[in-house]
Amino acid sequence: MMRFAVGLSVLVVVANGQGFKPEIPKVWDDEAVERFELPLAHRDRSPKHMSSQEYYALKVRPIYKTYPMYEPGKEPSGYLEWLKQQEPQVVFDPAQLKSKEDWIAAGKLVFEHEPLVFPYRPGETFFRNPLPASKEGVLPPFIPGNQFIIRKKGVLEIGINSCAGCHTRVMPDGSYLAGAQGVVDFRRDEAAIQRAKDVKPEVLARRQEAAWVLYGTPWLESKEKFLERMSKEELARQVAALHSGVIARQGTSGSHPPHIPSLIGVKNHKYLDSTGFARHRSIGDLARYAVTNQGLDTLAHYGGFQPSANETPFSAEKGTRYSDEQLYALALYIYSLEAPKNPNPVDDLAKRGQKVFSQQGCAGCHNPPLYTNNKLTVDKGFVVPADLRKSDDILDVSVGTDTTLALKARRGTGFYKVPSLRGVWYRNAFGHGGWADTLEEWFDPSRVKSDYVPKGYWMQPGPIEGHEFGLKLSAEDRKALIAFLKTL
Repeated sequence: MMRFAVGLSVLVVVANGQGFKPEIPKVWDDEAVERFELPLAHRDRSPKHMSSQEYYALKVRPIYKTYPMYEPGKEPSGYLEWLKQQEPQVVFDPAQLKSKEDWIAAGKLVFEHEPLVFPYRPGETFFRNPLPASKEGVLPPFIPGNQFIIRKKGVLEIGINSCAGCHTRVMPDGSYLAGAQGVVDFRRDEAAIQRAKDVKPEVLARRQEAAWVLYGTPWLESKEKFLERMSKEELARQVAALHSGVIARQGTSGSHPPHIPSLIGVKNHKYLDSTGFARHRSIGDLARYAVTNQGLDTLAHYGGFQPSANETPFSAEKGTRYSDEQLYALALYIYSLEAPKNPNPVDDLAKRGQKVFSQQGCAGCHNPPLYTNNKLTVDKGFVVPADLRKSDDILDVSVGTDTTLALKARRGTGFYKVPSLRGVWYRNAFGHGGWADTLEEWFDPSRVKSDYVPKGYWMQPGPIEGHEFGLKLSAEDRKALIAFLKTL
């Protein structure tokens, strides 16, 4: 009898491993698409996306095997010629996925997939690489342009715009943390900045047009005014001053880019984006969010305005899409991501900080265990529509931070979400716009002064406004509070 029971348990384990049945949603369902995004602050300009019929008429984009790129002179002998002899290999095949672990592993391939592909030209780089290669000379694979893609035998290509490119962090021990806030430094060197200042008129015009496609909001600023403001000096300033932990994604702002969010723990978050732009109620919503972030939102209509009728620098390969299976696997992978072991001790200083956290009422918005109430706070001057009060989790309080992303950008909803404090010990660029580079700066009372010069934030000197909670604490209590936050 005991042998039978043991044998039966083994059969159950095997059945569970091999019998996983994925519940793959129809990602681009018209009704679901209509409901998953919050209305914009300017409601009549809320995006209208392509229909389900139009979306599923697009060709599914295969995901091909990639190969490492080496530092010059470090690649194995004959490496490039060997690559040219390799046959294209499609590495995502739903028919081969039997267990949940298989699907998660396949989702990692989607996470690392570079959808924008370009011919390989030796010596050409898309972004300055600030990170060291491995001891074997392999370049960090998540940095754009650092992997070879073979879609046709004999033709070497490289790609950009993977999820991993923005959501991989280099930890102090040199390891890579997938899903975390990325620290890839997109700044150019001095020569590139000077080239931006000396740009030819026709090149400047192309860059201005690209900026309009990514950030234009004609209901707030005419195209003529926008292009006039985007002078070569302004564009060079923006290029020169970008810092790690932030990125000016489409629909945000080239002059006020948001911080890169950590995806670790996102399964428990009810809203996505700094402005709560997307509701997150299911794995299907996360998949839809991935679709829009890969550029489909630049094809949407914002009232009478369509940013672009063609692919853009942030969109995927023209006329293609991810399959529902690929997006489901991607979401499963993101849901599986976990934070590393926290090295910060829960010592006497941190325990004192926990008391400060409680006494100051921080848990009113950042309540454990998630350290967020999963609500939206109202930006300065925004009047909450009555229907949203009934349908969404809104804390009708403004913390007084900069209004650009919430009210003056294409993803501006009039809200900022209450972020989770989990994992602040491995993050930087705090505040929705990455205004303060460290927790110490975030709690520095001088940051709200008119003559303040931000240490990490790259805009002109001036105050980091809002969220003044904790600024009146004693230096000892601030230190303790920060010590506690770094244990979360």
